[in-house]
Amino acid sequence: MFMIEYVRPEQAQGAVREIYSSFPAHIPVPDPIQLYSASPRYLARQTAIAEDLRQNEAYSPELLAALRYLGASTACFGFCTTFNRGLLTSMGLTEAELDALATTPARAFEEKDAALLSFVAKAVREPDGVTRNDVDAARFAGWTDAQIFEATAYAAQMATIGIVFRAFVEK
Repeated sequence: MFMIEYVRPEQAQGAVREIYSSFPAHIPVPDPIQLYSASPRYLARQTAIAEDLRQNEAYSPELLAALRYLGASTACFGFCTTFNRGLLTSMGLTEAELDALATTPARAFEEKDAALLSFVAKAVREPDGVTRNDVDAARFAGWTDAQIFEATAYAAQMATIGIVFRAFVEK
C-alpha cells in the first residue's frame, strides 16, 4: 500500500501493537496510522497528542471527529474525510448537518462547540483571514487560548497527514 516500510496490523509488536490495539475491534487501523508506523517514534508522539486531547473533557469525541473532518475536508484528503464523516454519521449527525459543518456548525453542535468549529473552519480554510475578532468570538463562547490553539493545530494536522499519505501511497 505504501512505498516505504511500515507495520501492518498483523505484524505489529511492542509499542506499535499497543497503539493499533487502541482502535475498537470493529474499526480497522486507519491507513494513515499504519503509514506513520514507518517511524514508531513519530507514531507514538502523534498518538500521544491525540490521546491527550481525547482525555481532555473539554473535547467530546464528536467535537474531535468534527475537527478532524474539517481539517481533512479542507486539505482535500479523501481517506480521512471519508473516515471522519463515517464516524460523525455513526455518532448521529445527518448528511445535511455534515454538509453544513464548515459554515453552520450550530446545526449539529451546541453554541460553545459551534463557536470553536466556526473558528477552526475559518482557520484551516483561510488562515490569513483570521482576525482578533474571530479569536475573541471563540473566547467569548468559553474556550481558552490554549484550547483554541489545540483545536486549530489538531484540525490542521490533517493537512500534514494528507501530504505524507499522498507522498508515500503506491500509485
